[in-house]
Amino acid sequence: MPYRTFNSWLFDGSRDSDFPTPKYADDGKEIIPDLLKYNSPISVTYAISMFLKNGPLNHYLDKYFNNINLRYMDKKEIFLFIKKCVLDFRVGRRDTSFIPFTRKNKLFGILRNKFPELKNCDVSLLCDLVEESDDKEAIYNTLGLEKPKKIKVKKQKKSKKVKLKDFMAEHFSIMEYK
Repeated sequence: MPYRTFNSWLFDGSRDSDFPTPKYADDGKEIIPDLLKYNSPISVTYAISMFLKNGPLNHYLDKYFNNINLRYMDKKEIFLFIKKCVLDFRVGRRDTSFIPFTRKNKLFGILRNKFPELKNCDVSLLCDLVEESDDKEAIYNTLGLEKPKKIKVKKQKKSKKVKLKDFMAEHFSIMEYK
């Protein structure tokens, strides 16, 4: 829902529309999400990377905003500026690009190399299945991701030396031969 809220505000075609503010229902559920929170999925990087297919706007944003100072600016001001750029460069919804999230961990890399014919989304699904399976440790060990845990064996105390005669008398019964 935050993506839909942000995109509908960004492409509504009006310079004077208000930035979406969070609204809550009576039961406490969020109707309109807070896009300015620090952990919001709509980040400044996401907003800038939406315009990869539009050459002039991408070049403009890359020239002026592709540096670390972007992190220190106010999020709302950047979003308002991007909305002004969308209107000035006449960018439509169809001109935006969507880059899906892919895993970037060791399991994904190993499975990607083992099964090159699978798509990235299929490998991500396989990673999810491995994470949820009961044999997760066995799969990780076969792929070499985790080394098997070594079991420490404690040294046993040295046993007392027993004489052969006492041992025989204790464990065997001696019978005379006639």
